Amino acid sequence: MNQKDIGQFIYKCRKEKGLTQAQLAETLNVSDKSISRWENGKTMPDLSLYEPLCNALDIQISELLYGKKMNEKEKLIQGDQSAMEIFKTKSELLTFGILTELLILVGIIITITLTKLFAKTIFQTILIMVCGGFVWGFGIILRIKIKKAISFLEKDLL
Repeated sequence: MNQKDIGQFIYKCRKEKGLTQAQLAETLNVSDKSISRWENGKTMPDLSLYEPLCNALDIQISELLYGKKMNEKEKLIQGDQSAMEIFKTKSELLTFGILTELLILVGIIITITLTKLFAKTIFQTILIMVCGGFVWGFGIILRIKIKKAISFLEKDLL
């Protein structure tokens, strides 16, 4: 995915549709400066704009991401590759999910065990519990985000 190539492709498709930057910007509810930055390869559209942008330019998302028009065979090949990447990503997320569960466990161990072993004062008890709670909470937040990401990937595959 080359940002400059994608920008040139957006420019080319916009011109083919006979749209000005201002017209495309109005359709997408963004500024014409945003369109200019995309076309110059300085920035990329926000992910939430990919589908409306593709609809406005009458292209597919795979064509946008590869910065070129594709024939049906190329689209099929890219679709297969994308599906394999999604499966690979899901597998990596599941592995990472296991690691976050270990992080949660470590946080609980820090909170309970280290407090009993090392805390001599109330301040030390509170400090160890806060540290353990932070590790435990961070693990839970990561786990929730991973579950959402996996759910999003599964929804895309259906």
